[in-house]
Amino acid sequence: MKILVLGGGAQGKVIAADLAAALPQAAIDVADIRRPSLPDRPNLRWREADCSRPEVVAALLAGYDFGVGALPARFGLGAMQAAIAARRTLVDVSFCAEDPLALDADAKRAGVAIVPDAGLAPGLSNLVIGRAVAERGAPEAITIYVGGVAQDPSVPYGYFVTWSLDDLLAEYTRPARIVRDGKPVTVPVFSDLERIRVEGAGELEAFNSDGLRTLIDTVPGVRDMAEKTLRWPGHAAAVQPLVREGRFLEEFRARCVAEEPRDLVAFIVRSRWADGRRQEVTMVDRYDPATRLTAMSRTTALTTAVTAQLVASGGLERSGVLPLDFVAQDERAYRFVLDGLAGRGVRLRTSQT
Repeated sequence: MKILVLGGGAQGKVIAADLAAALPQAAIDVADIRRPSLPDRPNLRWREADCSRPEVVAALLAGYDFGVGALPARFGLGAMQAAIAARRTLVDVSFCAEDPLALDADAKRAGVAIVPDAGLAPGLSNLVIGRAVAERGAPEAITIYVGGVAQDPSVPYGYFVTWSLDDLLAEYTRPARIVRDGKPVTVPVFSDLERIRVEGAGELEAFNSDGLRTLIDTVPGVRDMAEKTLRWPGHAAAVQPLVREGRFLEEFRARCVAEEPRDLVAFIVRSRWADGRRQEVTMVDRYDPATRLTAMSRTTALTTAVTAQLVASGGLERSGVLPLDFVAQDERAYRFVLDGLAGRGVRLRTSQT
């Protein structure tokens, strides 16, 4: 089996290394314009390519069994379209601005699966909610709390850069799409600011952000649904002036980049049904000094890698655009992803009342 990883950045190189270790009989190539830092494995290599050009990506993918997309968000749609043109399945972690569900008919005609947003949130959050809907029906209300912070809240802005800084800025400028009173609405990012205590992390602040993605369309019947970004208290007030004044990128590059970004990821998905039943899925993960993997990579890139291993095992049984909210409808696929993450030390805890 030959697998092509598009992009060797912060997440792509982790995805590729995990695939090479988990699938020693497969050949894993990483396509990037620059040589990424990769472990020395006989089945892992760099392939120089400009993945910003969809025609190049399509030609490359044609020589592989399937692909994994780990490009910046602005290239995400092109990568998915290239996979369809090449008639190759793609597991993608990029957060493109466009709606990936719009490609469903094209993917079905090509006979391939496109798994978009296969990261943390969107990603794991979609998997959790998709399984809850399959088992209990659509909840009345869903709130996703998720975010990465520095373990030490006293560092500048309580934050370490662990993924694309341009994409982080987009998260701080893009309006949030949520569901309110049964209807999709758009609200400002940073709105509905609240404090929340997360066991194993402490008190964090939460504000609306644009992470629901496909859930707005794939889980009809929910009265209220939102995703909220978690940060240390005071973060929102500190960064909003930087965003307004155009100083965000310069400031964060200067003060929030570290050689050893000891970060923490907190994740909570709360669901409530009309009959009073409630479910809460939680996870807290930290930088691993043994592997030097950030918590953001452990929870994002490893989710993508395990989903790609699901594809390699033949675990996707249909074509079309299949976000993890759809993948979770198959309990075996859902367990495959959760068990794969647990085997890497990323564990979700579920409580129900």
